[in-house]
Amino acid sequence: VGENTTYSHIKPSNMPYLLGTLKPRSAWMTEYRGTTHWSQANYVAMTSGQFTRCEQQDYGIACHQNVPNLFNQIDVAGGSWTTWLEGGSARCDTGSGSTCDPQGPCPLTGFFTTGNPAILYDDIEGANGVWSETDKSQECLHHDIYAGNPMGIFNEALVDGTVPDFNYILPNGCDDGEANCKPVNDRYTQFDNYLAKEIPKIMSSPSFGSDGLIIVTYDESERQNGLDPKYGYGQGGHVATLFIGPQVQPGGYPGAYNHYGLLRTLEDGYRSNGYVGYANDVPAITPIWRR
Repeated sequence: VGENTTYSHIKPSNMPYLLGTLKPRSAWMTEYRGTTHWSQANYVAMTSGQFTRCEQQDYGIACHQNVPNLFNQIDVAGGSWTTWLEGGSARCDTGSGSTCDPQGPCPLTGFFTTGNPAILYDDIEGANGVWSETDKSQECLHHDIYAGNPMGIFNEALVDGTVPDFNYILPNGCDDGEANCKPVNDRYTQFDNYLAKEIPKIMSSPSFGSDGLIIVTYDESERQNGLDPKYGYGQGGHVATLFIGPQVQPGGYPGAYNHYGLLRTLEDGYRSNGYVGYANDVPAITPIWRR
């Protein structure tokens, strides 16, 4: 997941790998939208189909909810998952927030609590399903973890073929395109470089078989019009999104999809029993599959 990038700002000059290598091999969504502004609400939309004003305001762990979510759905379906955080080192981190600045390879202040949705769900974060900053569940401690910086632990798992079924990958605040960072000093290119390093490793992993799928998306656009005053499908702006894998038919797809539709697509893929939140109200992204 990349951060805060408007579709029209992506160009061959600043994202050559995304546009020159990935796009021709992928199902490229030409009209995909974030669900709202700001970041936290979009990460929550991707994983539980929820919308609250608290999340829209990026209030972090204060917005935790006891609601059904994708992580629990995967558990119930017998699958496995991990959230991989490139920045920070704590497991199930609910408050370190980082003290570094955007010139270093680390997330911006507060990102742990706004861009890490697993910790916002009571049944995932807290022991016995009760949210707690001090009494965290073993599931959260073992599955919401440090990816290495830069991505070393995750990359070792790729080589070993030990990554789980669902991998939610959150780059640090430079690699995700959140801010310009030295030495590149171009946030678009920073995310492009990250993709160029990681996607070939994912695709060459023993875990990436005939049913492997990579999704690249952004949480939202650059908020040029400020905070949207209320909930609405697709109010998070036009963002680049692609699907790539053996089951995907490459090409351009113009459907008006958003993060709720992405969630519904994942729920179908992991054979979940039903749909959560607003994923129940939108179609899955189905035209992209090979027939």
